Amino acid sequence: MVTKETESGMDQALPNQETAADTIRSPEQNARLIAVIFVHHFGLFAGETLTAVKLSGAWYEKHKGQTDLVEGLEYAKAKRWIYSVDEAFTLTEAGYQVGHEAE
Repeated sequence: MVTKETESGMDQALPNQETAADTIRSPEQNARLIAVIFVHHFGLFAGETLTAVKLSGAWYEKHKGQTDLVEGLEYAKAKRWIYSVDEAFTLTEAGYQVGHEAE
């Protein structure tokens, strides 16, 4: 995983430029994958927080594109599956249920 330091001083994972946008997945499917990453990849429960760096690192390990991540995050936030906290995301009870049911 490649990282860069942002203006805030926090490292961010960089997308794999060799990975084309996953045009097969909808924003909802990408949001569900994000919930799965919270629950199954990191073993988190509702109310627990995941940094943007760790989330994006896990996302790019799955060879998914940056556009898919952004669309998935927006969908997940709109559905209240996650919410933003500084440079991190907190999983809600609804998001936990989505992630838990998915795999």
